[in-house]
Amino acid sequence: MPPLASRQSSNTPSTPILRGQTRPKRRIGHTKSRNGCYTCKNRRVKVSQSFLGVFLLTAHSTRQCDEERPICGACSIREDQCTYPPLQDARGITRRRAPSRRDRTSHEETNPGNPPSEHTMPMRPLNFNVSRVRTPQPEHEHESRGCLNMHDLNLLQHFILYTAPKLSLNPRKVLVWTRIIPDIAAKNAFLMHLLLALAGLHLLTNHEPANVPSTDPSFDESIHSVPTDLDAIELHSLVEHHQKGLQGLQEKLATADESDAEALFAGSMLIAGFAFASLRIETFDISYQIPGTVDGANHDLSTPSLVGRPQVHWLQLVRGTVSIVQQSWRTLRLGRLRPLLLYRNANDDWKLYDPDSLPSTSPPGSNLSAGLSAFLQGARPAISSLKGLVKSMAKANGVSEDGLHSSPIADPSPGATGEIPTEQPPLAQEQAIDVIEQIYMRIIYLLQLQPIEPSLSNHEIQAELGEAAITSWPHMLSEAFISTLDSDDDVGLATGLSFAILAHLYLPLALLDDIWFLGKTFCTEILKINAFVDRLGSPELSERMEWPVSIARLQGEKV
Repeated sequence: MPPLASRQSSNTPSTPILRGQTRPKRRIGHTKSRNGCYTCKNRRVKVSQSFLGVFLLTAHSTRQCDEERPICGACSIREDQCTYPPLQDARGITRRRAPSRRDRTSHEETNPGNPPSEHTMPMRPLNFNVSRVRTPQPEHEHESRGCLNMHDLNLLQHFILYTAPKLSLNPRKVLVWTRIIPDIAAKNAFLMHLLLALAGLHLLTNHEPANVPSTDPSFDESIHSVPTDLDAIELHSLVEHHQKGLQGLQEKLATADESDAEALFAGSMLIAGFAFASLRIETFDISYQIPGTVDGANHDLSTPSLVGRPQVHWLQLVRGTVSIVQQSWRTLRLGRLRPLLLYRNANDDWKLYDPDSLPSTSPPGSNLSAGLSAFLQGARPAISSLKGLVKSMAKANGVSEDGLHSSPIADPSPGATGEIPTEQPPLAQEQAIDVIEQIYMRIIYLLQLQPIEPSLSNHEIQAELGEAAITSWPHMLSEAFISTLDSDDDVGLATGLSFAILAHLYLPLALLDDIWFLGKTFCTEILKINAFVDRLGSPELSERMEWPVSIARLQGEKV
């Protein structure tokens, strides 16, 4: 046996312990289990500290349950009856005995590449101490709260991040599209369907264009690409959302009050955006979306209703949304959506000037694009040319010039009284040309009176044009003029003239190429109208189409 001094020096720590200080007690690690037998559970009592020696060690070793089945070690030594609870009633997960330090050392030496085993912990939900609240049942079975439609969530994200910022060039209006309208849609199922339909249309039309050869250099494949099988599935999904949204909107209109004004107005704006954007898909006919036209159940998405004839049914869908705004105008002007109603340049200030006093050339130092410069030069001559052709055709049909100008101008509101009779196309065409003049003069007035220093960028100029409400002309047209475009009679010169007028109405929309559903979309529509008019073989109509076609080609060449 070594001497006492050596034993004390070997047990003495490197840091000296002062008198009066105690060593910190180290807690012995242990595992706790709730899966022991009933006998050991009933016998689990603290061992008194007064017992010493061998009896203490024996009691400590025999009072613990090692959970061996069918008889644990403690019951086997004591020769007691051993009974376990059923496995399905066990309140915990059976854990292995924690390996000793000697076992871990030997295991690491024999298996140095394997990590040490860890205890698996159960994943349990948090327990919130709240009373159960009865939640409202969903309107439809497929809208159950128990499942998530990942495709619809993706469309909602796409709308907020990509679609909404491209619906306007005004920052305040963009804020309404990105934040307020999705918030209202979260509380109205029909509005969410309309929102997802517009987002799906934006996502579908911004795919990579297919390699479709075309001999026309102005043809944009990204606008009118042939849908693939996957695109057809997505198109069917967005059409289904649009149909459900329209149906819900009509049901809401039947029982609407002032509290529903914002939801109805937001729905009308989403419908109008969908109508404009529907022209980006060549094979998509929106006519079956309008009550009283074609039944959507029997509609073939791959077959256009009128082969070779430009689509005009979208005009009816846009015009139908105006009545919704008129019913709740006062409420909307005080609500969160009022930025969508305010257009600071939508006025008739141009009437304060003689039209001839406004120059037809670009202002000095301006950054006008080639398309806007060409528009300035040819806008007023184009209006005069259209008026002259209408007068000559009216005279050929027995309508005098005095009778043409003495006819009352139709109220542009849908369903209003005083509409132009449908049997007098020249009167409707004259009124449509007046709408063209009003929109064109607003554009000319803004372009000529823009600030010289600093000069506006092309994007800022388009934003100013957007504030002139140049996209609002569909509801300014008469029903008689719309009927000349959608007539089932044989196509003649009168119908061709109406389409030539429509091409001139499309031109302001073609100038706004920073809005995703305008710009090149209507450039392509102008080219389609030109091809339709050329088949009529009328030199007068072809001559009137030269100017809008030239600007459409200039705009189509922009990157």
